[in-house]
Amino acid sequence: MAKYFVAFNFSSDGLLSRKVTGFRKRFDPKYNQYSFPHMAMLAPFEVQHGREEDLIETLKEEVETFYFGQDSSPSLAFTGLGVFEHKKKKILYLNPHYSTDLEYLSEMVLEICTSFIPKSLRYKPNQKQFLPLGVFLGNNELEMVLDAAKEEFSSNSELPIESISLYENKMGIWYEKEILINFEDTEKQFLQLNHQTL
Repeated sequence: MAKYFVAFNFSSDGLLSRKVTGFRKRFDPKYNQYSFPHMAMLAPFEVQHGREEDLIETLKEEVETFYFGQDSSPSLAFTGLGVFEHKKKKILYLNPHYSTDLEYLSEMVLEICTSFIPKSLRYKPNQKQFLPLGVFLGNNELEMVLDAAKEEFSSNSELPIESISLYENKMGIWYEKEILINFEDTEKQFLQLNHQTL
């Protein structure tokens, strides 16, 4: 079995992106263990070895079809902070606000991925997806950074999506296995076309 998830990859250039990276550097004890800028679209799932190529092909085809003919890259909006409690850990996060298109895309990706999970396995989808800012072991740790977080992330903002990728877990480490769609290329092609017509 191989373990995967699909994620939005964000541009690291914008103000919000720099704020998230700066905040995590200062306050997230797990900063070096997982890299920003990406946000999972669904909980990790397992696929039998030998079915990976079919999964990649299906996801690529559907995602590319979904965005066919669009000239600019999408963005994901964020509205305020939240805290998710998991066992003894507390995860401080930015709350995403999906546009109708992104919501539909996420549902489609979830449906494709779950169709590749063997029937013998029970898949537990996440109640919601979010962008983690830090993982804390107790209320004291969290309370120390909460005021700083509220100040830094008080206004609603959005992150441009550069690409959508499939990530695979190997030996406990997540790495990017395949880019399903790259919006940077679309932007470049669009700019070149516009430049030629001037």
